[in-house]
Amino acid sequence: MTDVTAEEEGIKFGPVYLEPGVTKWNARTYLFSAFWTIGFLSFMSFLQNYVLKVHLNMPANEIGRAIGTLSFVGEIALLTVSPFFGSLSDKVGRRPIFALGFLWVGAGFALYPLATSYEMLLIFRAFMGVGAAALGGMMATVLSDYPQNRSRGFMAAMSGWANGLGAMMMIFLLSKLPQYFNGKGVSAEMAGTYTFWVTTGLCVLTAAVCFIGLKPGKPGKSRKREKVTILIKQGFGAARGNPRLALAYSESFIARGDLLMIGTFLSAWLIQAGMSNGLDAPEATSNAGRIGGMVQAVTLVWAPIFGIILDRFDRTSVVIFAMMLAVIGYAGVGLTEDPTSPSAILALVMLGIGEFSAIMAGQALVAQEAPIDNRGSVLGVFAFCGALGLLTLSMIGGHLFDDIGPGAPFLLVAAVNGVILCFAIYVRKKTGYKSPKLR
Repeated sequence: MTDVTAEEEGIKFGPVYLEPGVTKWNARTYLFSAFWTIGFLSFMSFLQNYVLKVHLNMPANEIGRAIGTLSFVGEIALLTVSPFFGSLSDKVGRRPIFALGFLWVGAGFALYPLATSYEMLLIFRAFMGVGAAALGGMMATVLSDYPQNRSRGFMAAMSGWANGLGAMMMIFLLSKLPQYFNGKGVSAEMAGTYTFWVTTGLCVLTAAVCFIGLKPGKPGKSRKREKVTILIKQGFGAARGNPRLALAYSESFIARGDLLMIGTFLSAWLIQAGMSNGLDAPEATSNAGRIGGMVQAVTLVWAPIFGIILDRFDRTSVVIFAMMLAVIGYAGVGLTEDPTSPSAILALVMLGIGEFSAIMAGQALVAQEAPIDNRGSVLGVFAFCGALGLLTLSMIGGHLFDDIGPGAPFLLVAAVNGVILCFAIYVRKKTGYKSPKLR
């Protein structure tokens, strides 16, 4: 497993110029980790609907509030520890935090189907939220560490490909495991349990690969002697004199909410619609996986195009463009009557494009603006803002889902994207043009 060293300036990994000291093997391992990170986090949201319906026999008219509360509890945990993990990575490096996240989420997958009550499920969801904080924070931080600034868009596109393939694999393939086990004579409940446990094994394997292949340490000056609390304070304070960083934090607020909409509320709506059309729970779950996978597949086509855009234009301008796409996508789905119908395909395609664009634009902007010495702390706050957004949207969205209709949460997210769009326009006018090649 020999690799060209990255000590010289400008070593390339495909179209991406890597930072000195980062090897191609490090970059490959990052993409492998990104593949599984989004795959696991998407599947966690997807499968919890199965647990509520099959394991706990929850009525359909209570599912929206239930998933909203589950997401709320998970995000409380994520909100609490995200700044800590980001700052800790500035002390001990990214690699051990990333590997710990996979192990922690794997333990959560093992526990989840053992819940005998909704209250127990809430405890397990909070437990998984801690692991999700480590994974989400380190995925964004390593994405900021590895490429040179002139190549952040291409690296974001490659990461987006890995994310999309991971989500598709988990949804297209693993979502069929309950139906597969059920077809072998296993009860619907045990079929779900076996699916969770297969996922646990994949988490452990990924943790090992991540720890072996990622670059040890961190870029910039060592922060080992500084207290984590000081690093956290610096992460929050970094946006005070930098409107672009404040925009990145604000954009993160809604970008994580985008993941909630597709991974949780869309899957719940698709399963609900499938069962209303006469499918049983495993069949409806499989059908929801197929449609949800299609939404993720769109990102594979869009990723290289958006990567070029990120590396050619001012990144605040790209945030404006991304917010416009997100408004169109979420509003289109929110106004759809049946997401399983052929007439909903165009809206779902725009939803996938809008979701990907919002996530990648924010990550590229925060990576460009974050100071190198405390980048982990800044990315921890970036994750904190995302958790805060997801926390807010999960509770409000759950009530809207049950009380008004499944499309209502999507209209809410479209409106919030519109607010961030206005803020992005203000920041672009205030700060002027900044080349994507400049840090």
